[in-house]
Amino acid sequence: MYNHNPNSRRNPLKRLIADQDGAVLPLFGIMVILLIVIMGAAVDVSRSVNAREKLSYALDSAALSLAAQLSTTRMDTDDIQEALTDSFEANLEGEDFLHEAIENLDFVVDTTNGLVTVTSSATLGNYFVDLGGYMKESFGPAFFAFGTKSQVTFSRYDVELALVLDVTGSMRNDMDTLREASTSLVNILIPEDQDVEASKVRISLVPYSQGVNLGDYADKVKGDAYGYSDGSVCVTERQDYDDGSETYEVRFTDESYDYYDESAPPPKGTFYGGGSTSCSKDSEMIPLTSDRDTLMDAIDDLDDNGGTAGQTGIAWGWNSLSPNYADVWPSDSVGDSYDNDDVLKFAVIMTDGDNNRYYDFIETEWQCTLEKRGSCKKYEEVDVYEWQEKSESESYSNESSTASRALCDGMKAAGIEVFGVYFGSSTSSAGAKNMQYCASDDNYFQATSSADLIDDFSNIARKIQQIYLSK
Repeated sequence: MYNHNPNSRRNPLKRLIADQDGAVLPLFGIMVILLIVIMGAAVDVSRSVNAREKLSYALDSAALSLAAQLSTTRMDTDDIQEALTDSFEANLEGEDFLHEAIENLDFVVDTTNGLVTVTSSATLGNYFVDLGGYMKESFGPAFFAFGTKSQVTFSRYDVELALVLDVTGSMRNDMDTLREASTSLVNILIPEDQDVEASKVRISLVPYSQGVNLGDYADKVKGDAYGYSDGSVCVTERQDYDDGSETYEVRFTDESYDYYDESAPPPKGTFYGGGSTSCSKDSEMIPLTSDRDTLMDAIDDLDDNGGTAGQTGIAWGWNSLSPNYADVWPSDSVGDSYDNDDVLKFAVIMTDGDNNRYYDFIETEWQCTLEKRGSCKKYEEVDVYEWQEKSESESYSNESSTASRALCDGMKAAGIEVFGVYFGSSTSSAGAKNMQYCASDDNYFQATSSADLIDDFSNIARKIQQIYLSK
């Protein structure tokens, strides 16, 4: 029987539309998953890139910090590992991959060329690419691996530095500034908590006025072994010696204090002189040392006294760096050989004034031997055989300034790099011109204020660091 239903012709079409709706839903679901994976993958990749950048920054910081330590300190493998680990922990605190990055830390130290290479790697779990582990076989890994390398230079050199300081009476109102400036230099070159035995930097402290207070070392260099010492800790300079057959030109050298061996005993005039008791009593010379506490205590004790014999400070600054004084200083304070290419020598010479004292060894002099009614009736040449102090007008061409520059020439010829610091506003004074002359190329500093002097000493220390790092 035929059943006439007006809607029956549309039934196949409805069924087709219904079938198409059913097919779209699964496709839509797949597309949503794909979009999540694609957008999630971008998030995962971004996270890994960010993590690698953090690792790279931490590695660079650790390598630079290590290079700075290697430049001033002798370090073994355990010391290096500890230093790198401490730096990583400081720069990657809270990062999920910190411990893995530390476990994968590796380093190579090339002492011949002064290079340190540090590497590390880590992994970061994926949030979306993996989809909880379900999609990793189809879409991607469960984690991203990343790594980085850093290579920096460090100094393979040891450093010896003489800090030659003006502690004359004119510095009376600026001693606190000088102490602070000197402390800033030591802090940079010998950092706090530096292991004395491991340090690659040694500094001598040479305060001067009318001579240098050599403390317990004074008697020896004055010839005390032969009964020549005057009992004063104040040591000045020496002169060339003519023994009648040969002139020994030693005044502007770092020849040993006991160079003369043509007679026994050697003449008194071959040794270093006294002639002054006006050295600063508390400002004692310290030979080369890596001991911060010793240097800091001596800096704290700096005090002013007397006139200016700058040549004496320069002479003993040079002697403190010289290998020729091995039998004067303690064994760990002797300057290394000039032939040792692994040692860099520096001198920082500072003054605020003009030289006005020098010293001369007098064998005979004319003295009054007969006096009547307040006047001398007879002069005779008598033996005195002693060092005497000579005062002179402040001048660039006077005896003490000329001697200062000659000593600076000798230091530079021996391979010592010299920094000259003038503390004052004048650009044409004898002191300023002497320091300009003494300074090696581009090493002259003029401080016109207390802040300038402190900054200049700090900048000199940093420049010394740059020199031994660049070498």
